[in-house]
Amino acid sequence: MVSSLLTVMTWNMWFDRNNRRQRTETLINEIRTYDPDIIALQEVVPESLEIIVAKMPPSYYIIGINPNGFPAGYDTLILSKFPPIQWDRYYLPKTKMGRNLLLTTLQTPTSQITVGTFHLESIFNKLANTAEILKESQLKYIYAISPMNSILMGDTNLIKDEDPQPLPSPESPKHPNNPPIIDIYYMSQPFSERVLSPRNEQISTQITHTDASASHQDSHGLGVSQFQKGADATYCGRTNKHVKDKSIQSRLDRIYVKIKRNSLKVHFYGLTGTLTQPSDHFGVFTQIEI
Repeated sequence: MVSSLLTVMTWNMWFDRNNRRQRTETLINEIRTYDPDIIALQEVVPESLEIIVAKMPPSYYIIGINPNGFPAGYDTLILSKFPPIQWDRYYLPKTKMGRNLLLTTLQTPTSQITVGTFHLESIFNKLANTAEILKESQLKYIYAISPMNSILMGDTNLIKDEDPQPLPSPESPKHPNNPPIIDIYYMSQPFSERVLSPRNEQISTQITHTDASASHQDSHGLGVSQFQKGADATYCGRTNKHVKDKSIQSRLDRIYVKIKRNSLKVHFYGLTGTLTQPSDHFGVFTQIEI
């Protein structure tokens, strides 16, 4: 089977009204700069959607527009350079916030690929353990209904554990060497073996990380992470002006793949928006070969 090299980005846009138009236009500029193949967006409000439709490069298909509007006030969206064959939304179990999985099948030049974006329940209270169990159950549901060879991106709102926890798989429940859902954060090659090949050389000096001490530079000047716990927090009060609680440092936003380990290669991983900050989340930008 011929492999596909895909550059993908996921970003929680932040539904806050503060400078919404300016922040949305800034995010579009970030997308133009990085030029990814696929972008997964969360917390897209109607005003931001209008700007995206008007100003996104025409090379992108906009997938997931709901003709009936956003029942919860905001929703998820996928932007793709590859044409969608089909797409649908699946509401998550026990959601009280209208949270769902937007799942689409895309036709790349070499194969079909399934891409999903989600926004798990936003619950942070005294019943933290119960809240985390609910969010983990929603993530398991996302895995269960997604086909093999899927890229699944979004805001997990998971804060309990930053370590990779393989989820139970209906296909392979007893194969610890082949986790059913793989967090690409932990799958990048060691720095000395990493091959960095952004298409747009101008972006090489702009891919940054929230913790400079945990980053290195390759010959292109592209920052890469040592993948220390908390080093690449996508929701970080210390480095993001939009986060009021400066003690918060959590990697809420994730990119998962549902694929066999030996079929996956991560070329680079980094955070975006650490300079322009259009959102209270940093975006995740990666290139994967599947």
